[in-house]
Amino acid sequence: MNLRDKVGQRLMVNFAGPELTPAVARFLVETRAGGIIHFGYNLTSQAQITRLNGELQDLAARHGLPPFLIAVDEEGGRVSRMPGEAARLIAPSQMAQAAAGSDAPASCAGVTARLLRRLGFNLNFAPVADVNNNPANPVIATRAYGHDPAQVARQVAAAVQAYLAHGLAPCVKHFPGHGDTEVDSHLGLPVVAHSRARLEQIELEPFRAAFAAGVPALMTAHILYPQIEPGGLPATLSPFFLTDLLRGELGFEGVVFSDALQMKAIADRYTVPAASLLTLQAGADVAMPLGSFQQQRECAERLVAEGDKLDHAPALARLLAFKERFCLPPAPFDPAQAQTDADMIESVARRSITLVGDSAARTHLAALSRQSPMRPLVLDFELPLASQVEEGRRPGPLLQSLLAAHWPNLQYLALPALDSVENEAALLDQARTADLVLILTRNARRLPDQARFVQSVVDVQPNTFLIAARDPYDLTLVPSAPVRLATYGDPPSSIQALAAVLLGETTPTGVLPVVL
Repeated sequence: MNLRDKVGQRLMVNFAGPELTPAVARFLVETRAGGIIHFGYNLTSQAQITRLNGELQDLAARHGLPPFLIAVDEEGGRVSRMPGEAARLIAPSQMAQAAAGSDAPASCAGVTARLLRRLGFNLNFAPVADVNNNPANPVIATRAYGHDPAQVARQVAAAVQAYLAHGLAPCVKHFPGHGDTEVDSHLGLPVVAHSRARLEQIELEPFRAAFAAGVPALMTAHILYPQIEPGGLPATLSPFFLTDLLRGELGFEGVVFSDALQMKAIADRYTVPAASLLTLQAGADVAMPLGSFQQQRECAERLVAEGDKLDHAPALARLLAFKERFCLPPAPFDPAQAQTDADMIESVARRSITLVGDSAARTHLAALSRQSPMRPLVLDFELPLASQVEEGRRPGPLLQSLLAAHWPNLQYLALPALDSVENEAALLDQARTADLVLILTRNARRLPDQARFVQSVVDVQPNTFLIAARDPYDLTLVPSAPVRLATYGDPPSSIQALAAVLLGETTPTGVLPVVL
Protein backbone atom coordinates (compact mmCIF):
# COMPACT_ATOMS: atom_id res chain seq x y z
CA MET A 1 0.00 0.00 0.00
CA ASN A 2 1.12 3.55 -0.65
CA LEU A 3 0.61 6.28 1.95
CA ARG A 4 -2.79 7.34 0.60
CA ASP A 5 -4.02 3.73 0.74
CA LYS A 6 -2.81 3.41 4.32
CA VAL A 7 -4.47 6.64 5.38
CA GLY A 8 -7.72 5.70 3.66
CA GLN A 9 -7.94 2.37 5.46
CA ARG A 10 -7.87 4.26 8.74
CA LEU A 11 -10.93 6.35 7.92
CA MET A 12 -14.58 5.44 8.38
CA VAL A 13 -16.73 7.80 6.31
CA ASN A 14 -20.36 8.44 5.51
CA PHE A 15 -22.45 9.76 2.64
CA ALA A 16 -25.99 11.04 2.18
CA GLY A 17 -28.78 9.10 0.53
CA PRO A 18 -29.72 5.49 -0.16
CA GLU A 19 -27.83 5.00 -3.45
CA LEU A 20 -24.29 4.45 -4.60
CA THR A 21 -24.24 7.39 -7.00
CA PRO A 22 -21.27 8.18 -9.26
CA ALA A 23 -20.30 11.00 -6.86
CA VAL A 24 -20.35 8.65 -3.86
CA ALA A 25 -18.33 6.04 -5.73
CA ARG A 26 -15.77 8.63 -6.79
CA PHE A 27 -15.44 9.90 -3.20
CA LEU A 28 -14.91 6.40 -1.80
CA VAL A 29 -12.33 5.47 -4.42
CA GLU A 30 -10.46 8.76 -4.12
CA THR A 31 -10.22 8.62 -0.34
CA ARG A 32 -9.44 4.86 -0.38
CA ALA A 33 -11.78 4.64 2.61
CA GLY A 34 -11.57 1.59 4.81
CA GLY A 35 -15.07 1.75 6.22
CA ILE A 36 -18.53 3.24 5.83
CA ILE A 37 -21.14 3.91 8.48
CA HIS A 38 -24.80 4.01 7.51
CA PHE A 39 -27.48 6.12 9.17
CA GLY A 40 -31.24 6.09 8.82
CA TYR A 41 -31.13 8.33 5.76
CA ASN A 42 -29.14 5.63 3.94
CA LEU A 43 -31.64 2.84 4.68
CA THR A 44 -35.14 2.66 3.20
CA SER A 45 -35.97 -1.05 2.91
CA GLN A 46 -34.32 -4.38 3.52
CA ALA A 47 -34.00 -5.03 -0.21
CA GLN A 48 -32.44 -1.59 -0.76
CA ILE A 49 -29.96 -2.07 2.10
CA THR A 50 -28.85 -5.45 0.79
CA ARG A 51 -28.43 -4.04 -2.70
CA LEU A 52 -26.50 -0.97 -1.52
CA ASN A 53 -24.10 -2.94 0.65
CA GLY A 54 -23.50 -5.43 -2.15
CA GLU A 55 -22.74 -2.61 -4.60
CA LEU A 56 -20.31 -1.08 -2.12
CA GLN A 57 -18.35 -4.31 -1.77
CA ASP A 58 -18.33 -4.74 -5.56
CA LEU A 59 -16.91 -1.21 -5.85
CA ALA A 60 -14.09 -2.04 -3.45
CA ALA A 61 -13.21 -5.21 -5.35
CA ARG A 62 -13.20 -3.46 -8.73
CA HIS A 63 -10.80 -0.77 -7.52
CA GLY A 64 -8.33 -2.94 -5.67
CA LEU A 65 -9.48 -1.97 -2.18
CA PRO A 66 -9.83 -4.35 0.75
CA PRO A 67 -13.48 -5.06 1.55
CA PHE A 68 -15.27 -2.21 3.26
CA LEU A 69 -16.17 -2.34 6.89
CA ILE A 70 -19.88 -1.50 6.70
CA ALA A 71 -21.16 -0.40 10.08
CA VAL A 72 -24.33 0.78 11.75
CA ASP A 73 -25.55 1.84 15.20
CA GLU A 74 -28.19 -0.81 15.86
CA GLU A 75 -28.45 -0.85 19.64
CA GLY A 76 -32.20 -1.41 19.85
CA GLY A 77 -34.59 0.84 21.72
CA ARG A 78 -34.28 4.47 20.75
CA VAL A 79 -31.11 3.93 18.69
CA SER A 80 -32.06 1.98 15.60
CA ARG A 81 -31.41 2.73 11.94
CA MET A 82 -33.70 0.05 10.54
CA PRO A 83 -36.55 1.01 8.20
CA GLY A 84 -40.17 0.54 9.23
CA GLU A 85 -40.61 -2.79 7.51
CA ALA A 86 -38.02 -4.27 9.91
CA ALA A 87 -39.79 -2.88 12.99
CA ARG A 88 -40.61 -6.34 14.36
CA LEU A 89 -36.88 -7.10 14.54
CA ILE A 90 -35.80 -3.92 16.35
CA ALA A 91 -34.83 -5.00 19.85
CA PRO A 92 -36.08 -3.24 22.96
CA SER A 93 -33.53 -0.98 24.63
CA GLN A 94 -30.60 -2.52 26.46
CA MET A 95 -32.16 -1.48 29.79
CA ALA A 96 -35.41 -3.19 28.78
CA GLN A 97 -33.42 -6.31 27.92
CA ALA A 98 -31.84 -6.26 31.36
CA ALA A 99 -35.29 -5.92 32.94
CA ALA A 100 -36.52 -8.93 30.95
CA GLY A 101 -34.04 -11.43 32.38
CA SER A 102 -30.48 -12.69 32.12
CA ASP A 103 -31.06 -14.46 28.80
CA ALA A 104 -32.45 -11.41 26.99
CA PRO A 105 -29.23 -9.55 26.02
CA ALA A 106 -27.81 -12.59 24.23
CA SER A 107 -31.16 -13.34 22.58
CA CYS A 108 -31.52 -9.79 21.26
CA ALA A 109 -27.90 -9.64 20.12
CA GLY A 110 -28.44 -12.87 18.19
CA VAL A 111 -31.54 -11.46 16.46
CA THR A 112 -29.72 -8.24 15.59
CA ALA A 113 -26.67 -10.09 14.33
CA ARG A 114 -28.74 -12.31 12.04
CA LEU A 115 -30.63 -9.30 10.68
CA LEU A 116 -27.50 -7.27 10.00
CA ARG A 117 -25.58 -10.17 8.48
CA ARG A 118 -28.24 -10.85 5.89
CA LEU A 119 -28.38 -7.12 5.04
CA GLY A 120 -24.66 -7.08 4.30
CA PHE A 121 -23.32 -5.38 7.43
CA ASN A 122 -20.21 -6.69 9.13
CA LEU A 123 -19.88 -4.34 12.13
CA ASN A 124 -22.36 -3.09 14.73
CA PHE A 125 -21.45 -0.27 17.11
CA ALA A 126 -23.03 -2.14 20.02
CA PRO A 127 -23.40 -3.17 22.78
CA VAL A 128 -23.22 -0.09 24.96
CA ALA A 129 -20.91 -0.92 27.87
CA ASP A 130 -21.61 2.23 29.88
CA VAL A 131 -22.90 1.99 33.44
CA ASN A 132 -25.82 4.40 33.74
CA ASN A 133 -25.59 5.44 37.38
CA ASN A 134 -26.63 9.06 36.82
CA PRO A 135 -30.40 9.62 36.41
CA ALA A 136 -29.66 12.99 34.79
CA ASN A 137 -27.66 11.44 31.94
CA PRO A 138 -29.20 12.90 28.76
CA VAL A 139 -27.62 10.62 26.18
CA ILE A 140 -27.05 7.11 27.64
CA ALA A 141 -29.84 6.23 30.11
CA THR A 142 -31.81 3.27 28.69
CA ARG A 143 -29.09 2.62 26.13
CA ALA A 144 -27.18 1.02 29.01
CA TYR A 145 -28.09 -2.27 30.65
CA GLY A 146 -28.31 -0.67 34.08
CA HIS A 147 -26.53 0.88 37.03
CA ASP A 148 -24.75 -2.10 38.59
CA PRO A 149 -21.26 -2.65 37.11
CA ALA A 150 -21.21 -6.40 37.73
CA GLN A 151 -24.62 -6.90 36.14
CA VAL A 152 -23.76 -4.69 33.18
CA ALA A 153 -20.49 -6.59 32.76
CA ARG A 154 -22.28 -9.96 32.56
CA GLN A 155 -24.81 -8.67 30.04
CA VAL A 156 -22.22 -6.96 27.85
CA ALA A 157 -20.17 -10.16 27.75
CA ALA A 158 -23.25 -12.24 26.84
CA ALA A 159 -24.15 -9.87 24.00
CA VAL A 160 -20.58 -9.86 22.68
CA GLN A 161 -20.50 -13.65 22.61
CA ALA A 162 -23.83 -13.81 20.78
CA TYR A 163 -22.65 -11.39 18.10
CA LEU A 164 -19.45 -13.34 17.59
CA ALA A 165 -21.33 -16.64 17.38
CA HIS A 166 -23.18 -15.25 14.35
CA GLY A 167 -20.13 -13.84 12.58
CA LEU A 168 -20.90 -10.15 13.14
CA ALA A 169 -18.35 -7.87 14.77
CA PRO A 170 -19.57 -6.11 17.92
CA CYS A 171 -17.97 -2.87 19.09
CA VAL A 172 -18.33 -1.90 22.75
CA LYS A 173 -18.70 1.77 23.60
CA HIS A 174 -18.02 4.39 24.97
CA PHE A 175 -14.57 3.86 26.52
CA PRO A 176 -13.70 4.60 29.30
CA GLY A 177 -17.35 5.20 30.28
CA HIS A 178 -20.15 7.65 29.43
CA GLY A 179 -22.68 6.61 32.08
CA ASP A 180 -22.09 9.28 34.71
CA THR A 181 -22.36 12.40 32.56
CA GLU A 182 -24.89 15.22 32.50
CA VAL A 183 -23.93 16.59 29.07
CA ASP A 184 -24.67 15.00 25.69
CA SER A 185 -21.33 14.85 23.84
CA HIS A 186 -23.17 15.58 20.60
CA LEU A 187 -23.84 19.04 22.05
CA GLY A 188 -20.93 19.74 24.41
CA LEU A 189 -17.93 18.27 26.22
CA PRO A 190 -18.88 16.23 29.30
CA VAL A 191 -16.53 16.59 32.26
CA VAL A 192 -16.42 13.75 34.80
CA ALA A 193 -14.63 14.60 38.03
CA HIS A 194 -13.97 11.02 39.17
CA SER A 195 -10.75 9.52 40.44
CA ARG A 196 -8.87 6.64 38.90
CA ALA A 197 -10.02 4.40 41.77
CA ARG A 198 -13.66 5.16 40.96
CA LEU A 199 -13.05 4.46 37.26
CA GLU A 200 -11.55 1.08 38.14
CA GLN A 201 -14.44 0.21 40.43
CA ILE A 202 -17.34 1.09 38.14
CA GLU A 203 -16.77 2.27 34.58
CA LEU A 204 -14.05 -0.16 33.52
CA GLU A 205 -15.65 -3.38 34.77
CA PRO A 206 -17.94 -3.96 31.74
CA PHE A 207 -15.07 -3.23 29.35
CA ARG A 208 -12.88 -5.80 31.09
CA ALA A 209 -15.69 -8.34 30.77
CA ALA A 210 -16.05 -7.53 27.08
CA PHE A 211 -12.31 -8.00 26.54
CA ALA A 212 -12.45 -11.37 28.31
CA ALA A 213 -15.38 -12.35 26.04
CA GLY A 214 -13.25 -11.60 22.98
CA VAL A 215 -14.77 -8.34 21.78
CA PRO A 216 -12.84 -7.35 18.63
CA ALA A 217 -13.56 -3.59 18.61
CA LEU A 218 -14.07 -0.61 20.88
CA MET A 219 -15.33 2.95 20.42
CA THR A 220 -14.00 5.92 22.37
CA ALA A 221 -15.84 8.55 24.40
CA HIS A 222 -15.55 12.30 23.95
CA ILE A 223 -15.24 12.89 27.69
CA LEU A 224 -12.82 14.85 29.84
CA TYR A 225 -11.54 13.22 33.05
CA PRO A 226 -9.52 16.04 34.65
CA GLN A 227 -8.42 13.99 37.68
CA ILE A 228 -7.10 11.17 35.50
CA GLU A 229 -5.95 12.49 32.11
CA PRO A 230 -2.63 14.32 32.63
CA GLY A 231 -2.83 16.34 29.39
CA GLY A 232 -6.37 17.68 29.79
CA LEU A 233 -7.50 15.89 26.63
CA PRO A 234 -10.85 14.20 25.90
CA ALA A 235 -10.47 10.42 26.01
CA THR A 236 -10.83 10.18 22.20
CA LEU A 237 -7.68 12.28 21.77
CA SER A 238 -5.76 11.01 24.80
CA PRO A 239 -2.61 8.84 24.51
CA PHE A 240 -3.05 8.05 28.19
CA PHE A 241 -6.52 6.52 27.70
CA LEU A 242 -6.05 4.92 24.27
CA THR A 243 -2.46 3.70 24.59
CA ASP A 244 -1.24 3.66 28.18
CA LEU A 245 -4.46 2.46 29.81
CA LEU A 246 -6.29 0.61 27.03
CA ARG A 247 -3.39 -1.14 25.31
CA GLY A 248 -0.83 -1.14 28.10
CA GLU A 249 -2.68 -1.80 31.34
CA LEU A 250 -5.87 -3.45 30.08
CA GLY A 251 -4.19 -5.36 27.25
CA PHE A 252 -6.84 -4.71 24.59
CA GLU A 253 -5.62 -5.98 21.21
CA GLY A 254 -8.66 -5.23 19.05
CA VAL A 255 -9.52 -2.37 16.73
CA VAL A 256 -10.17 1.07 18.28
CA PHE A 257 -12.63 3.43 16.58
CA SER A 258 -13.04 7.06 17.50
CA ASP A 259 -16.57 8.26 18.00
CA ALA A 260 -17.76 10.68 15.32
CA LEU A 261 -15.40 13.65 15.29
CA GLN A 262 -17.92 16.22 14.11
CA MET A 263 -19.73 15.99 17.48
CA LYS A 264 -19.55 19.29 19.33
CA ALA A 265 -17.55 17.84 22.23
CA ILE A 266 -14.64 17.68 19.77
CA ALA A 267 -15.54 20.04 16.91
CA ASP A 268 -16.06 23.04 19.19
CA ARG A 269 -12.40 22.78 20.24
CA TYR A 270 -10.56 21.28 17.27
CA THR A 271 -10.95 21.26 13.53
CA VAL A 272 -12.11 17.86 12.33
CA PRO A 273 -8.88 17.26 10.33
CA ALA A 274 -6.80 18.12 13.42
CA ALA A 275 -8.93 15.84 15.60
CA SER A 276 -8.52 13.01 13.08
CA LEU A 277 -4.74 13.29 13.34
CA LEU A 278 -4.81 13.57 17.14
CA THR A 279 -7.01 10.52 17.69
CA LEU A 280 -4.80 8.35 15.48
CA GLN A 281 -1.69 9.66 17.24
CA ALA A 282 -3.33 8.88 20.57
CA GLY A 283 -3.83 5.24 19.64
CA ALA A 284 -7.08 4.90 17.70
CA ASP A 285 -6.92 2.68 14.65
CA VAL A 286 -9.81 4.33 12.82
CA ALA A 287 -10.94 7.97 12.81
CA MET A 288 -14.54 8.89 11.97
CA PRO A 289 -14.52 12.42 10.46
CA LEU A 290 -18.14 12.31 9.30
CA GLY A 291 -19.83 15.10 7.40
CA SER A 292 -19.60 16.58 3.93
CA PHE A 293 -17.39 15.06 1.25
CA GLN A 294 -15.25 18.19 1.40
CA GLN A 295 -14.65 17.87 5.15
CA GLN A 296 -13.87 14.18 4.91
CA ARG A 297 -11.48 14.79 1.99
CA GLU A 298 -9.74 17.50 4.01
CA CYS A 299 -9.17 14.96 6.79
CA ALA A 300 -7.66 12.47 4.36
CA GLU A 301 -5.40 15.13 2.87
CA ARG A 302 -4.27 16.28 6.33
CA LEU A 303 -3.32 12.72 7.28
CA VAL A 304 -1.41 12.24 4.04
CA ALA A 305 0.41 15.53 4.55
CA GLU A 306 1.30 14.51 8.13
CA GLY A 307 2.36 11.04 7.06
CA ASP A 308 5.61 11.10 9.03
CA LYS A 309 3.70 11.63 12.31
CA LEU A 310 1.89 8.29 12.19
CA ASP A 311 3.05 4.68 12.34
CA HIS A 312 0.40 2.92 10.25
CA ALA A 313 1.79 -0.61 10.47
CA PRO A 314 0.25 -1.82 13.78
CA ALA A 315 -3.18 -0.38 13.00
CA LEU A 316 -3.21 -1.77 9.46
CA ALA A 317 -2.27 -5.21 10.73
CA ARG A 318 -5.22 -5.16 13.12
CA LEU A 319 -7.60 -3.77 10.50
CA LEU A 320 -6.73 -6.22 7.76
CA ALA A 321 -7.03 -9.17 10.15
CA PHE A 322 -10.37 -7.76 11.32
CA LYS A 323 -11.61 -7.54 7.75
CA GLU A 324 -10.47 -11.04 6.93
CA ARG A 325 -12.46 -12.33 9.90
CA PHE A 326 -15.68 -10.34 9.53
CA CYS A 327 -16.05 -9.17 5.91
CA LEU A 328 -18.13 -12.19 4.98
CA PRO A 329 -20.76 -12.68 2.28
CA PRO A 330 -24.29 -11.76 3.40
CA ALA A 331 -26.14 -14.53 5.20
CA PRO A 332 -29.10 -16.00 3.30
CA PHE A 333 -32.63 -14.97 4.21
CA ASP A 334 -34.50 -17.63 6.16
CA PRO A 335 -38.22 -16.76 6.55
CA ALA A 336 -38.71 -19.25 9.35
CA GLN A 337 -35.77 -17.85 11.29
CA ALA A 338 -37.01 -14.29 10.73
CA GLN A 339 -40.39 -15.24 12.24
CA THR A 340 -38.69 -16.93 15.18
CA ASP A 341 -36.59 -13.82 15.69
CA ALA A 342 -39.66 -11.56 15.65
CA ASP A 343 -41.32 -13.79 18.23
CA MET A 344 -38.20 -13.59 20.38
CA ILE A 345 -38.19 -9.79 20.27
CA GLU A 346 -41.87 -9.76 21.23
CA SER A 347 -41.18 -12.11 24.14
CA VAL A 348 -38.31 -10.02 25.48
CA ALA A 349 -40.35 -6.83 25.19
CA ARG A 350 -43.30 -8.34 27.05
CA ARG A 351 -41.04 -9.65 29.82
CA SER A 352 -39.39 -6.23 30.16
CA ILE A 353 -42.46 -4.21 31.18
CA THR A 354 -41.97 -3.44 34.86
CA LEU A 355 -44.59 -2.71 37.49
CA VAL A 356 -43.14 -0.60 40.29
CA GLY A 357 -45.04 -0.85 43.54
CA ASP A 358 -46.58 -3.26 46.03
CA SER A 359 -49.26 -5.91 45.75
CA ALA A 360 -51.93 -3.22 45.74
CA ALA A 361 -50.53 -1.89 42.47
CA ARG A 362 -50.69 -5.37 40.95
CA THR A 363 -54.27 -5.78 42.15
CA HIS A 364 -55.19 -2.39 40.70
CA LEU A 365 -53.66 -3.30 37.34
CA ALA A 366 -55.37 -6.70 37.29
CA ALA A 367 -58.73 -5.04 37.82
CA LEU A 368 -58.29 -3.20 34.52
CA SER A 369 -58.20 -6.43 32.55
CA ARG A 370 -61.40 -7.73 34.17
CA GLN A 371 -63.50 -4.79 33.03
CA SER A 372 -62.69 -2.52 30.11
CA PRO A 373 -62.93 1.16 31.06
CA MET A 374 -65.92 3.06 29.73
CA ARG A 375 -64.21 6.46 29.51
CA PRO A 376 -60.45 5.94 29.23
CA LEU A 377 -58.18 8.94 28.68
CA VAL A 378 -54.58 8.74 27.51
CA LEU A 379 -52.26 11.74 27.92
CA ASP A 380 -49.19 10.98 25.82
CA PHE A 381 -46.41 13.53 26.26
CA GLU A 382 -43.78 14.03 23.58
CA LEU A 383 -40.08 13.83 24.31
CA PRO A 384 -38.75 17.32 25.14
CA LEU A 385 -35.39 16.92 23.40
CA ALA A 386 -34.06 13.92 21.54
CA SER A 387 -30.33 13.31 21.36
CA GLN A 388 -28.91 13.50 17.86
CA VAL A 389 -28.09 9.80 18.07
CA GLU A 390 -31.83 9.12 17.73
CA GLU A 391 -32.14 10.85 14.34
CA GLY A 392 -35.44 12.49 15.26
CA ARG A 393 -37.50 9.30 15.30
CA ARG A 394 -40.93 9.43 16.93
CA PRO A 395 -43.05 6.53 18.24
CA GLY A 396 -46.10 7.26 16.08
CA PRO A 397 -49.75 6.33 16.75
CA LEU A 398 -49.19 2.62 17.47
CA LEU A 399 -50.39 2.62 21.09
CA GLN A 400 -53.49 4.59 20.19
CA SER A 401 -54.49 2.11 17.49
CA LEU A 402 -53.85 -0.91 19.74
CA LEU A 403 -55.93 0.47 22.61
CA ALA A 404 -58.70 1.90 20.42
CA ALA A 405 -59.35 -1.54 18.96
CA HIS A 406 -60.42 -2.69 22.45
CA TRP A 407 -61.60 0.52 24.10
CA PRO A 408 -64.15 2.13 21.72
CA ASN A 409 -64.57 5.28 23.82
CA LEU A 410 -60.87 6.00 24.07
CA GLN A 411 -59.78 9.64 24.22
CA TYR A 412 -56.14 9.85 23.19
CA LEU A 413 -54.33 13.18 23.45
CA ALA A 414 -50.80 13.59 22.12
CA LEU A 415 -49.37 16.51 24.07
CA PRO A 416 -46.30 18.66 23.61
CA ALA A 417 -43.56 18.20 26.16
CA LEU A 418 -44.48 21.47 27.92
CA ASP A 419 -48.24 21.85 27.89
CA SER A 420 -49.56 25.39 28.03
CA VAL A 421 -51.18 26.73 31.18
CA GLU A 422 -54.34 27.58 29.22
CA ASN A 423 -55.01 23.90 28.55
CA GLU A 424 -54.29 22.65 32.03
CA ALA A 425 -57.72 23.27 33.54
CA ALA A 426 -59.49 21.62 30.60
CA LEU A 427 -57.20 18.59 30.79
CA LEU A 428 -57.81 18.24 34.51
CA ASP A 429 -61.57 18.35 33.88
CA GLN A 430 -61.22 15.56 31.34
CA ALA A 431 -59.14 13.54 33.78
CA ARG A 432 -61.69 14.06 36.56
CA THR A 433 -64.57 12.73 34.45
CA ALA A 434 -62.67 9.77 32.98
CA ASP A 435 -62.77 6.43 34.74
CA LEU A 436 -59.14 5.68 33.83
CA VAL A 437 -56.24 7.96 32.95
CA LEU A 438 -53.01 6.72 31.44
CA ILE A 439 -50.15 9.24 31.45
CA LEU A 440 -47.12 8.50 29.29
CA THR A 441 -44.16 10.65 30.22
CA ARG A 442 -40.85 10.97 28.43
CA ASN A 443 -38.18 12.34 30.75
CA ALA A 444 -40.60 14.56 32.64
CA ARG A 445 -38.12 14.74 35.54
CA ARG A 446 -36.41 17.48 33.56
CA LEU A 447 -39.65 19.44 33.13
CA PRO A 448 -40.99 20.88 36.41
CA ASP A 449 -44.25 22.11 34.86
CA GLN A 450 -45.06 18.71 33.42
CA ALA A 451 -44.14 16.96 36.67
CA ARG A 452 -46.43 19.28 38.62
CA PHE A 453 -49.25 18.65 36.14
CA VAL A 454 -48.89 14.87 36.48
CA GLN A 455 -49.30 15.20 40.25
CA SER A 456 -52.40 17.34 39.69
CA VAL A 457 -53.94 14.62 37.53
CA VAL A 458 -53.35 12.00 40.22
CA ASP A 459 -54.90 14.34 42.77
CA VAL A 460 -58.17 14.64 40.82
CA GLN A 461 -58.29 11.10 39.41
CA PRO A 462 -57.27 8.26 41.74
CA ASN A 463 -57.42 5.73 38.90
CA THR A 464 -54.32 7.09 37.13
CA PHE A 465 -51.55 4.95 35.67
CA LEU A 466 -48.16 6.61 35.30
CA ILE A 467 -46.13 5.08 32.47
CA ALA A 468 -42.48 6.03 32.06
CA ALA A 469 -42.18 5.56 28.31
CA ARG A 470 -38.50 6.53 28.25
CA ASP A 471 -36.23 6.68 31.30
CA PRO A 472 -37.74 4.85 34.28
CA TYR A 473 -36.67 7.65 36.65
CA ASP A 474 -39.93 9.45 35.82
CA LEU A 475 -41.68 7.01 38.15
CA THR A 476 -40.24 8.88 41.12
CA LEU A 477 -42.28 11.97 40.23
CA VAL A 478 -45.58 10.73 41.66
CA PRO A 479 -45.07 7.81 44.05
CA SER A 480 -48.76 8.05 44.94
CA ALA A 481 -49.92 6.94 41.47
CA PRO A 482 -51.67 3.61 42.07
CA VAL A 483 -49.99 1.97 39.07
CA ARG A 484 -46.51 2.84 37.79
CA LEU A 485 -45.10 1.07 34.75
CA ALA A 486 -41.72 1.33 33.01
CA THR A 487 -41.20 0.46 29.34
CA TYR A 488 -37.56 1.69 29.05
CA GLY A 489 -38.25 3.20 25.65
CA ASP A 490 -40.87 3.37 22.94
CA PRO A 491 -39.77 1.27 19.95
CA PRO A 492 -42.64 -0.71 18.40
CA SER A 493 -41.87 -3.85 20.39
CA SER A 494 -42.07 -2.03 23.73
CA ILE A 495 -45.26 -0.16 22.81
CA GLN A 496 -46.91 -3.42 21.75
CA ALA A 497 -45.79 -5.01 25.01
CA LEU A 498 -47.24 -2.12 27.00
CA ALA A 499 -50.57 -2.50 25.21
CA ALA A 500 -50.56 -6.22 26.00
CA VAL A 501 -50.14 -5.43 29.70
CA LEU A 502 -52.86 -2.78 29.71
CA LEU A 503 -55.28 -5.05 27.88
CA GLY A 504 -54.65 -7.95 30.23
CA GLU A 505 -52.98 -10.18 27.65
CA THR A 506 -49.89 -10.51 29.84
CA THR A 507 -48.73 -9.52 33.30
CA PRO A 508 -45.65 -7.36 33.90
CA THR A 509 -42.68 -9.37 35.17
CA GLY A 510 -39.76 -7.00 34.50
CA VAL A 511 -37.25 -6.19 37.23
CA LEU A 512 -35.80 -2.69 37.55
CA PRO A 513 -32.13 -2.61 36.45
CA VAL A 514 -31.62 0.80 38.10
CA VAL A 515 -32.31 2.34 41.49
CA LEU A 516 -35.21 4.80 41.64
